[in-house]
Amino acid sequence: RRARTGSPLWTRWRWSGTLRSLPRAWFDKASELPDGRLLITFRVQGEGRWEWLIAPGIFSTLRPASLPLPETPGPFAMALRRQLQGAPLLGAEQPGGERYLEASFGQGREEEPALLAVELFGQGNVLVIRRGQISTLLHSRAWAQRVLRPGARYLRPPARKNPFALTAEELRKALRDSSADRVSTLAARMGLGGPLSEELLARTGFDPKVPAAREAEELSEALIQALPTLLSEIGDRPSGYLYRSRTGGQLIDVTPFPAERRRRDAELVEERRPTFSEAAFEFFSSSPPPESARPREETAPVKDPRAGLLRKRNQQEEAIRTLQEEAETLRSGADLLLSHFPEVEERRLTLAGSAPGTLEFEIVLEGRPFRLRAGTPTREAAQALYEEAKHAQQRLEGAQGALRSTEAQLRSGTPVVAPPRPTQDPGRPPARRRHFWFEKAPRFFVSSEGFVVIAGRDARTNDALVKRYLGEHDVYIHADLHGAPSVVIKTQDPKVSPGEGTLLEAGQWGLCHSRAWRAGLASADAYWVKGDQVSKAGASGEYVARGSWVIHGTRNPLRDLPLELTLGRVPYEGEMLLQAAPPSTFGRPGSQLLFGLRPGEDRDREVEERTLAQALGITREALQAVLPPGGFSARPIGPAAGEARREVVG
Repeated sequence: RRARTGSPLWTRWRWSGTLRSLPRAWFDKASELPDGRLLITFRVQGEGRWEWLIAPGIFSTLRPASLPLPETPGPFAMALRRQLQGAPLLGAEQPGGERYLEASFGQGREEEPALLAVELFGQGNVLVIRRGQISTLLHSRAWAQRVLRPGARYLRPPARKNPFALTAEELRKALRDSSADRVSTLAARMGLGGPLSEELLARTGFDPKVPAAREAEELSEALIQALPTLLSEIGDRPSGYLYRSRTGGQLIDVTPFPAERRRRDAELVEERRPTFSEAAFEFFSSSPPPESARPREETAPVKDPRAGLLRKRNQQEEAIRTLQEEAETLRSGADLLLSHFPEVEERRLTLAGSAPGTLEFEIVLEGRPFRLRAGTPTREAAQALYEEAKHAQQRLEGAQGALRSTEAQLRSGTPVVAPPRPTQDPGRPPARRRHFWFEKAPRFFVSSEGFVVIAGRDARTNDALVKRYLGEHDVYIHADLHGAPSVVIKTQDPKVSPGEGTLLEAGQWGLCHSRAWRAGLASADAYWVKGDQVSKAGASGEYVARGSWVIHGTRNPLRDLPLELTLGRVPYEGEMLLQAAPPSTFGRPGSQLLFGLRPGEDRDREVEERTLAQALGITREALQAVLPPGGFSARPIGPAAGEARREVVG
């Protein structure tokens, strides 16, 4: 008898008022939780941190912070952090009534406020809008009159009639013209939804199952009086009411008002909470019914695995279609900019010269609008779109690999087995280890000579890594392949330079994180230079793209480096670090060689990842942080391989 876990009307009411009621607040962090919910935290003056928990399409709560932040924020959360972190909350509105919310954040005096739109209908969505265009979003969607994609003009959801603004005549007409019963008419035609319609009929004393046309005059008059009363009970910051079963203790419903329809049920107990946010959080976070919550064997197959796999396949196919559209839209946008390069560049230079204060301008190319920065060269703007398309293509390839794995399971009929969870002695607190500065880099390893080697993951992080970490006495390494990561060997003492072993290890490691790995090459070449040979200053008129650098002077070649890695642990300043690096890096005393890695098939990556993470007793996210891109094959090596399974708490 538990209420549906969808999004009742009242779980989306008054969020604008709740956000506006906060004193001075700033966007702090965003994180994607393992169950798919989004957690946004605010720093509130005089009140510490508050958290905004959003389950798209289900519910949303705002309360003092209590949930732990995950170790890995997630890609969408990272995009939110980059765009909104530190921005003050300026206000919040619900333009369309109860169905979605727009929170505005300051972005400096020269820019319009950025909008964070939260849609809580259907499957739900979260979007960032700048100057009317979608900057980033959780889910790409397309309808006949509305498209949600990066770069598209944001259109609000179609407006619906506000049920609390209905007149008595509108109510009478809807009831008289209906052939359905009362509760169905109010729920569908009036937009009140089932639970609220049942509550109003309970308060007015009318039978919900009677045809709507009967006593339409009397019912409409009663509803006109009941609707504003109910709305006033809710207010801007309503209290919360939970309804729990007397026998099983299960939570059945949550409302922002005392529910008459629930109070009449002798089997339910009403519990009041100071705020509706607290009550909603407790309701949606409550345990499932006792009979379904009994512990199962860790290897017990999921009930009806084929149905679950079919549902999973449908979701993956939808994700693939969305990513294909996103990648194609970004690529075609970059192509358009370059094909109309003279026109766009002339417009940009004219604005930059005649109106120096102009930050952005809009231009329409072949019917497609573009909003560009006057200070950004057109080629650089096109390159940025190509980079975004590249990232979308990488996500697409990952989704296609996951789909192939699901289809293989469907063909084989193999039951879905829940992976065993790492166990830990409950009487002993988790071991904590020291974290080092280089662990903030996208990738790192420690060489056989003890040098720290770091690298970027894409054009943006390559750019940031070199600008931040490369010193004149450090060593810069790059593979002889386009798109390879920038690799930096850090030298703590200018008088101590890395030896040939470290240079070869860093070159081999950089190659393994390039497209050479995915191509399945046996070996390839790289080069190294000193840090003072690297700069952004090219020849006169030369364009240097983001993530690229100009090398001055002689390049020192590193020939015929093998594409192979070893996964294991190495000692560093009293701690054991997990790394995937060339085999020679594990020669120091105390090192543990666990698995040998070679290029493999992309379609097998998900299975290999799960198997390897289970063997090591770590999460897939922790494993992915050290693995090269693309497929791989792993084989156990070394005496520690059989004892590899252990819990690693960072």
